[in-house]
Amino acid sequence: MKAIQVVAVPEQATFYVGDASKYLGISRNTLRNRSDRELIPCRQDEHGKRVFLLEDLDAYRKSLPPFKANGNPFLPVKAEREKGGKV
Repeated sequence: MKAIQVVAVPEQATFYVGDASKYLGISRNTLRNRSDRELIPCRQDEHGKRVFLLEDLDAYRKSLPPFKANGNPFLPVKAEREKGGKV
């Protein structure tokens, strides 16, 4: 999994699923799942589509633990493969 860095805050205040998932760096299905579990608040527009507010997305991002590359469970496997060891 790649770490992403947001360079600039978008000017818009609301996002549909596609843009919100890109902003958070997660898949659309993950966003829908977390929204269904009420981890990320959403509203509905006049057509019944999910709409996410920028402040809700930012609050969710701030609630996550910081990313640590050395805490990634896949790194030891990769390191063993590079050494020629068995996994």
